[in-house]
Amino acid sequence: MTMQINIGDHTSSQAGYIAFPSKHRPAIRWARTKAQWITRNLPAADTYFKGLPNGRTLTELLADSSIWVNFHPTMPHFGETNQVGGKEIAISITSLRIGRWTVLGTLIHELAHSNGAPIDDALGNPSPLAERALLACGLGKQSELTSGIDDPSTPYDPTIRR
Repeated sequence: MTMQINIGDHTSSQAGYIAFPSKHRPAIRWARTKAQWITRNLPAADTYFKGLPNGRTLTELLADSSIWVNFHPTMPHFGETNQVGGKEIAISITSLRIGRWTVLGTLIHELAHSNGAPIDDALGNPSPLAERALLACGLGKQSELTSGIDDPSTPYDPTIRR
C-alpha cells in the first residue's frame, strides 16, 4: 500500500481537510511519486527521517496507508499536519498555485511532522527538524538554511514562514 491521497474516498476529522479537486490531483500524485523516487535514489532521506523522534524512514511513511493527504482550500500557509505524529496532512491552494515542486516540499515537510518533528521551535518559527528534511531529500542547500537567503535553483525557500 501507499500513503493515501484524498480524492473523495475519505472524510477527515479535521475541519477544512477535503478531497483534492480533479485539477489538482496530478500535482499531488506527482509529488508522491517524486518522494518515492527520492527514497530509492537518495539514501540520506531515509537516514534523516529515521533520526526523527518517531524513528520511521521516509520509505515507511510513504508506504503507510493510514496517512491521508488532503486538500485545504483556505489555509493561509502551505500545509499542515493535524498534530505531531498525526496521520492527517493538508496541502493548501497556495502550495498548489506555486507548483508541483512546492507541493513536494510541503509534503516532505509535513511527513517530517507525521514522524514526530515538532511543528514550531521555541520562537514560533517552523521546526528546524521539518525544514532540514527538505535538505536531506535534495530539495535545498545547507547554505540556504544557514544564511536564510533563497537559492532560486532549489525548491526550498528559507524565507517561507507559516
